Amino acid sequence: MSRFLNHKQQLAGLLPSSLQRFARKPPRGEQAPDPLPIEEIDGNITYRDLTQRIDIPVNLSTPDQVESDAAREKGVYLARQERWDELSEMIIAHDQARDTTCSGMPLADLLAFGARSDVVRAAEHGLLYGRPAKGADFFSGIEALEMVLMDDPKNYALALIVAHMHIDIGWAWRGARASEAIKDVNRDAFEAHFDRASDILAEFDPHELHSPALSAARCALLPGRPNPAAHLVREFEALIDLDPHNARHMRSLGNYLLPRWYGTHQALDLEARRTAARTYDLWGAGAYSWVWFDALLVDPNGFDALEMDYFMDGIRDILNRCQDQHVINLIAAHLYQSWQLARERYHSHGTRPDLPPALRRGFEELVFNHLREVHPLIWGHAEIGFENTARIISTERLAEKGKETALAAVAMPFLTSLQQGQTVSFGPEGITQSNS
Repeated sequence: MSRFLNHKQQLAGLLPSSLQRFARKPPRGEQAPDPLPIEEIDGNITYRDLTQRIDIPVNLSTPDQVESDAAREKGVYLARQERWDELSEMIIAHDQARDTTCSGMPLADLLAFGARSDVVRAAEHGLLYGRPAKGADFFSGIEALEMVLMDDPKNYALALIVAHMHIDIGWAWRGARASEAIKDVNRDAFEAHFDRASDILAEFDPHELHSPALSAARCALLPGRPNPAAHLVREFEALIDLDPHNARHMRSLGNYLLPRWYGTHQALDLEARRTAARTYDLWGAGAYSWVWFDALLVDPNGFDALEMDYFMDGIRDILNRCQDQHVINLIAAHLYQSWQLARERYHSHGTRPDLPPALRRGFEELVFNHLREVHPLIWGHAEIGFENTARIISTERLAEKGKETALAAVAMPFLTSLQQGQTVSFGPEGITQSNS
């Protein structure tokens, strides 16, 4: 805690007046992504006309969203009530049981996120607008949570809350992009918060405590270490070994192995293969696809290093094990966006002519055999990269854009039937086509 406390005085000197230099304009008048192109298909018929003949349920309130919101709100409520013992017991119980939402989001993480959210939002408000929120002191919330941990320093659930608080505020100072020009004071603040988080977590051994949440927190500390690349694979291997059922860990590994962070496409492919070999009993070839999953949408240059047949084998193995519509929408949106990126990337040169047709076949196969409802937010996020960190349009607008994209994508395998005036209906038992 020493470096953070020593640095506090320097940081406090920046608040509130000097913070104006770091303030960004509030997100007013945000621009939505460009609307889906309305291409003319035949005469005056457009994709928009055709999507009106797609009859598929659109789920705006999925079980995953409901469960995630409930867990976050529970964390907020218990923290505000200062019911730290009850909150800690819940976090530890969910962590030990590896409980997640259907998207793989650990319930322990969601509770801990809710518990620190008031403090983090207050700090972000100060950095965003150059002043604390009305009636708030920039450091009071941080110190209050530190005091909670000091009262029970062996409680690893509280340690997770406080450590992640510092990690979140560190990123607020630094900015969340992989590489960008960072002012010295911002970098110093980032390092001070990450050092404090590291000191907190150093008191707990994830393997002794059988805690994926602690192991994931160690991975979250990597950007603050002097040589992250030297520790990246070892830390993520430890996390995946503790919680191999959760694909989110594999997806994060792939993202951090991109050249914009700490790796190369060749290293990413190697670790995707190694992870697939270590988890074959659970996922088949699925881990190969999960490690590449987010990375391909963030950095399409990765397609040059991807083994397409292995990737599609992995997708099929995932679908054989996960029939939840959340996962199916996740993969459908990914395959569709990957297909569009590959079409654009390899249109003018034939270095990987296998990619667009393979991705299209995979997408159409999934639509025919698995997709039974649309989850718009997933499609909206896929279009901007699942692991995006940018300030985006509102959830409602993102969902509307996602719905538009999803319906246009789902229409493509049925283009001939739709042009002939048929209606394509999706139901629990399958797909039917009928004349309107």
